[in-house]
Amino acid sequence: MSADLCWSIVRKNSCFLVKSLGKTLTKEPNNLSGVNNFASNGYINKKTVGVDADPSGKGVVLSIRKSKNGNKPAKSVSRTTVRGSRHSIKVIRDTLNKSEYRKDLSDIAIRRASAIIRSQNTSAAKKQRSRRKKN
Repeated sequence: MSADLCWSIVRKNSCFLVKSLGKTLTKEPNNLSGVNNFASNGYINKKTVGVDADPSGKGVVLSIRKSKNGNKPAKSVSRTTVRGSRHSIKVIRDTLNKSEYRKDLSDIAIRRASAIIRSQNTSAAKKQRSRRKKN
């Protein structure tokens, strides 16, 4: 099926749609922005990019759909775990820009990866100092 036909079917009727305050958002996998539009849809496009948190809690998982296994959904997505903040941003930028995969999604993917990495870096809790009570 063509992408345009799929989009006309899924545009207003999908289990991933979330409507709130006049906006239509979506929770589908490989949709970086969360907005319900053709360009960022994770099911329709032949080339999609997804950035998720690593289950171990350190790093991000970059998932890219290969266009050659279109009729085999399980084999069509390649997942790569990347650790390290600057390293992961460089890997995402190089993968999307230099290989000319989806240049339009590179900035959004980097923002999402940065937010995930920032949430994983927990700062040490400050120790509460007890003060002496005045008499």
